[in-house]
Amino acid sequence: MFILSVTLNNRHIASIPFTSRSNLFNLLAVYDHTRIRSACQGRGTCGQCLVRIDQGGASELTHYEYERLNASQIARDIRLACQVTLFDHASVTLINPLAIEALDTISIHPFMPSANARYAVAVDLGSTQLRMSLWDYVNQHRVAGYCGFNPQAYYGTDILNRLTAATTDKTKGSVMSELIQDTIERVVTEWINAKNVHITEILIVGNTAMLALLANKHTEQLLQPAYWTHSIDCSLNFSTLRQTQIPVAAVQPVAGFVGSDLLVGLLAARLTQSPGSALFIDFGTNTEIALWHQDKLWLTSVPGGPAFEGCGISYGIAAEQGAISHVNYDAGTGEFHGALIGTLIDTSEIKGLCGSGLCDVMACLLASGQLKKNGRFAKADSELEIELVNLHYRVTVKKQDIDIFQRAKAATGAGIAKLLALAEVSSADLTRLCIAGSFGQFLNIQHAQAIGLLPDCAHERVELCGNAALMGCEQLLSSHNRDEQLNELKRKVEVVNLSQVIDYEEAFVDNLYLQPILLN
Repeated sequence: MFILSVTLNNRHIASIPFTSRSNLFNLLAVYDHTRIRSACQGRGTCGQCLVRIDQGGASELTHYEYERLNASQIARDIRLACQVTLFDHASVTLINPLAIEALDTISIHPFMPSANARYAVAVDLGSTQLRMSLWDYVNQHRVAGYCGFNPQAYYGTDILNRLTAATTDKTKGSVMSELIQDTIERVVTEWINAKNVHITEILIVGNTAMLALLANKHTEQLLQPAYWTHSIDCSLNFSTLRQTQIPVAAVQPVAGFVGSDLLVGLLAARLTQSPGSALFIDFGTNTEIALWHQDKLWLTSVPGGPAFEGCGISYGIAAEQGAISHVNYDAGTGEFHGALIGTLIDTSEIKGLCGSGLCDVMACLLASGQLKKNGRFAKADSELEIELVNLHYRVTVKKQDIDIFQRAKAATGAGIAKLLALAEVSSADLTRLCIAGSFGQFLNIQHAQAIGLLPDCAHERVELCGNAALMGCEQLLSSHNRDEQLNELKRKVEVVNLSQVIDYEEAFVDNLYLQPILLN
């Protein structure tokens, strides 16, 4: 018998026995806490299942690894777990674990047990990440938090891949629903055991696709454009969690690609109480945009893709401890500098670029003259390495990373431009620009405006709202008239299907360029 020793953040977390030649990715899937990120079902194409082989017998590098890993990673014995076969005792360090250690940087209040305490759980079910909080009804604050990757990503980081899988294979649809249920129940059970609390209910918000996959119904409707602006029933076919029997419900979405996460985010940001016109953007795999103007809510969404959440790019990582969240360029010295989320002991704990860091890199490469507005390197290279001198850390940017970012940026920029045009609003009319999501939480506004991710707007009018969806879900838990609140908001909604908007495709092409958003 052989033993696989698993380490995370310099701490031994598991010993996994195996008896014969075994795939490393499959071995790590044995335990929840040793699972790693993947979006290609083990085909070696996503490049996310990164581990470091510290010692032991392992197979040779495959051509998929030579394509996905750079020279620095290969030199440090970093591998793609799905491509590694173990045939002897081995030790590995997880680079991209499935679970994220902290709930962004949103503060958690100290847990103070009391006799009259009442608790509920808020869940923000995103395409890439799953966030949860333990909500104290009495004191009206969060006392515990969880943030992890959506385990459905095994079936694809792209929403359409998951919807197609669930529609064509009912077994996969059931499995994807159960993956979310099991994750929620596992976290809730840990809180119950650790804090000895009684939880009265669980409330879930999310984009329409994620809610349909959780409910395991009507996924086929989301593959048809005719339903994109229509209400889709995502009511759950279960009323409690299977083991703990805690009541669970989902807030219903507005339309095909406008979810309840946007709706509750607008409540948290108090967008409809804004003086004048206000724009709200929740960046993510599915980026949702809302414009409040003259007592009407214009809502739409665009396929932002996983780049905003640090997935699918070289050196990409979620906005978590050890991620590079900010990058700046000093024109005087020609040096690049970076800033991290959290405090690290040494640079070996740096995990990579999160979405906001990638945005900064694009703006800085443009400012330094190393990148053209069309997304091509100034020199005929397929990749470019920059050193963050203060962190003693090198980042490699590949052409495919820029392509992915450009498409996400273009979809968002074109969506903003067309929504403003339909409502006959200029960026100068905006009294508020609210940016939500973990990506928006760390966003450099000046850089984002320079490359056309955000409209031109005075910086004092920009608000970084953090995880507005989770905060809005918590507010609903404390509301005595939650249905009335939601219905009042829905009555003001005008859903816009951008695929039916004249010249949207032309606007998308125009916004591929790394330059300020072009408004009509």
